[in-house]
Amino acid sequence: MLALGYLLVISTTVHSCTSVVMIVRNIVDVPLAPVSHIPILRGKELVSPSDEMGITAYEILLTRDQSELCSGGEGWTENHMYYCISGRGRCSLGDGREFDVAQDVFLSFSSAVQCKITVTPEDHMRLYCVYCQDDNPSSDRVVVRSLSEIIGTDRDVDFGSGHSRRFLLRDDDFPITVTNTSIRTCADTPKGVPMWYKHHKEATYYFRGNGKYVWEEGKEEAAFHPEGTAFLMDQHDPHYAVPEGDAFTICTFFPALVGNEKHVFSGGYSVYGPA
Repeated sequence: MLALGYLLVISTTVHSCTSVVMIVRNIVDVPLAPVSHIPILRGKELVSPSDEMGITAYEILLTRDQSELCSGGEGWTENHMYYCISGRGRCSLGDGREFDVAQDVFLSFSSAVQCKITVTPEDHMRLYCVYCQDDNPSSDRVVVRSLSEIIGTDRDVDFGSGHSRRFLLRDDDFPITVTNTSIRTCADTPKGVPMWYKHHKEATYYFRGNGKYVWEEGKEEAAFHPEGTAFLMDQHDPHYAVPEGDAFTICTFFPALVGNEKHVFSGGYSVYGPA
């Protein structure tokens, strides 16, 4: 393993010919820096353009000293999305619409939509912010969903070792899927949850719970913790998630999921079909 600054890249060789790379970033090791999309804000970059994941992602903390986030509108070329990990506040759009922002609320806007997210005074708001290319910039698209609205619907997919709760799917007209995913071991996955996204690039950000990822058939592993750990499967890396109890992660998939994908653990790694 090689640690270089805040980036941990682990590279091995499979069957003497295929290079597999897992990118791991722990939030505590990532430097606070200006956000490229909103330079007046400071945040921690968890997925960079050079990772070639189809997205850029930051964790941004809104506080009394950094109390609002403004994005979208004239000059923007990217969709902008925000998952509230904790805290409370308000989101105001350029057309006058307003939304409450609280824990486990997800907001997604096309590039033309201007928004301002403001934290409640004396509170702190922890946001996971995702940006991706807008291929239809003339269209105003707004999706605001809370986790409680999704639980128990067809967007809440029980895969035995947890739930994939899908805020965005392909029909929402965004190029990526964003989920809140709970994960745990069960009778079918006693040694870990085996997953392999052959047809998608997945970036997953653990924000609740402890555990580890294991890959290369046990030769490599890295821990995750509730302060925040990102795993980037930029080479479609097969892996095991090994949580200690229940763990929760924000997952992004590029390209977007159709919606009927479901893990099946009948032997070997579970694989989603093509997008």
